[in-house]
Amino acid sequence: QGRNVIGFIDHKKTKTIVIGAHYDHLGWGETGSLHTGEKAIHNGADDNASGVAAILEIAQRLKNKPMNHNILFLAFSGEEMGLLGSNYFVDHPSFHSFDVDFMVNLDMVGRLNQEKKLAINGVGSSPQFIPALNKQHTDFQFVFDSTGIGPSDHTSFYLDSIPAIHLFTGQHEDYHRPSDDVEKINFKGLEQICSLVEQLIIEMDQLNQIEFHKTKEPEQKRYAFKVTLGIIPDYL
Repeated sequence: QGRNVIGFIDHKKTKTIVIGAHYDHLGWGETGSLHTGEKAIHNGADDNASGVAAILEIAQRLKNKPMNHNILFLAFSGEEMGLLGSNYFVDHPSFHSFDVDFMVNLDMVGRLNQEKKLAINGVGSSPQFIPALNKQHTDFQFVFDSTGIGPSDHTSFYLDSIPAIHLFTGQHEDYHRPSDDVEKINFKGLEQICSLVEQLIIEMDQLNQIEFHKTKEPEQKRYAFKVTLGIIPDYL
């Protein structure tokens, strides 16, 4: 059993923007842990307390802004066991009587590096994402990936024909280990990502229609963040 946690800014509009992040992690590491030492709590500061902190900050920034969309904030459970919370949400439309125009997913956004490389996955799910992102005056180095399917909750929305992107600051040696803790979070970088998402939402809120495009998926692409033989894949 799990629970999604929902916050809603109701502007009495027919269209809605979803901003989401999963709040579950691995607990004592029974499922998905890469830790080989003594049993220990996995706090998941980057994966994904960083994303939850971001959606709370973005909600605070947007709550009093007049907009052309409603804003739905979703904290998902069950992501680590297979996107269970986000799948449940999109499969039960009785939760919402409005249309979702697009979704922004924040998962592992707490480790922005010195080069300020920020991966944005799923940009091919709408032709409007990249122009809107490139309009933002930031010093991020965007690393775009067009594919709509990936190992996080944006996939559930993409598979329901909803444009969706995933912001991600990259893999690291603490992934799915007890060492993923708060002292390693880049808070200044996290704040900059919140500002980017805030401005992106404001920019795309002005568009009359967000187009959905099905993306081409490479046949042999692997979608799990796996670490083998001590090698950390460079997703950036």
